Amino acid sequence: MYKITYKEDIAENMKKLKFNWKIDWKSKLIDLLIVIIGISIAFKLNTWNETINKNNEAQEYIESFYSENKINSENLSQALNYAEKNKKDIDTLKYLLISKNYDDSRVKVLVASMMSITDFSPTITTMENITASGEFDLIKDLELREIIINTYKTYSNTLKLEKILTDYINDYATPYFMKNIRFQDFSSVNNDFKQDPILENIVLGYDVLLNQQINGYKNNLERIKKLNKVLSAKINK
Repeated sequence: MYKITYKEDIAENMKKLKFNWKIDWKSKLIDLLIVIIGISIAFKLNTWNETINKNNEAQEYIESFYSENKINSENLSQALNYAEKNKKDIDTLKYLLISKNYDDSRVKVLVASMMSITDFSPTITTMENITASGEFDLIKDLELREIIINTYKTYSNTLKLEKILTDYINDYATPYFMKNIRFQDFSSVNNDFKQDPILENIVLGYDVLLNQQINGYKNNLERIKKLNKVLSAKINK
């Protein structure tokens, strides 16, 4: 009877182990490549979706800026028209006072026009939203971003010019008229107030500030038109 020795048994088992350790590297490599490719595709799809979402959000901001500034353009045009009409009245009043036509019936009426001013209130919701969210970099066009920022800065300057004129009326014109004019019918409390050099000075000062306000309106309006032209091109692209 054939007897298997202990050493032979071990050798036989080692042969089996070596046989079991054999790995199909080609199959494993293919599996690994499939996993890598799958991950890469998923990553690219995710990046692609994020890019699309960001582009859509940027487009929404652009369209919102466009709509907002169309409204601002209309409101500012109305404010400019009113200010220019007021300027004509002040020019007439200034001429009458300088030429000493105190008896002209228009003086009393034109003095009253100094009490009315325009009130332009720009809509800045889109700028506030994009600034608060920190998403201004969604708009990749640096030139467009600069135009937007400069336009909204001009709104601030326009409001400052309005306030300067308003403060002038409150500090100088109104107190003077309170003493010399009956507001019920704008009749004269002091019949000589038309000849008062103080009135002439108030009118001249008012005229200077009104001119500044009108120029501010025009500058702001030009910036709005430039901005909306660029925004319109982006929307229709």
